Amino acid sequence: MLQIYFLSILLNLVAGLILVYGTDFTAKDSLLPENSEGKGFEESEDEDGTEDENDSVFDRKLQTAINARGTFFDDGTFRLVVAILAGLTGIFKLLSAVQNDVPVIGDLFPALAGLAACCALLMEFYTRKSNAGLKLPEALTGIFIGGRKYIGIFCIIAGVLHFIFPRVLFL
Repeated sequence: MLQIYFLSILLNLVAGLILVYGTDFTAKDSLLPENSEGKGFEESEDEDGTEDENDSVFDRKLQTAINARGTFFDDGTFRLVVAILAGLTGIFKLLSAVQNDVPVIGDLFPALAGLAACCALLMEFYTRKSNAGLKLPEALTGIFIGGRKYIGIFCIIAGVLHFIFPRVLFL
């Protein structure tokens, strides 16, 4: 199932980029993209009026490209589709092996990365669209909403390593 292999890599990278650099729709003040008022991310300043020295130029440009108004990374439907496909691909990665690879264990990290990205993006979609008074458990919220950047980094690393080392155990 070479198609699932490449789909897993692609979806892990896209979901990772969304989770790391995308707008966090669960924050109360970020329901709209930050640059919707015409202010770009390159011009972002801290509360004291100075630019953040920790952000590299590449990070700011990538964040601007992902969060630019009207891009598909900022679209809730696109994020929902990526979440569903990442979850299904993660399940298929657990159930199928690539050409004489060890079943289940052979693709463990990419499958877990896809499932974690699916949960994080689905919880973000749910909290954004839900009007019900149902509260999610604090443990799940802390892991999948609070740690979304860490899940995104894990997805990117799993996708890149799985592409570079396709037959390594656990990758």
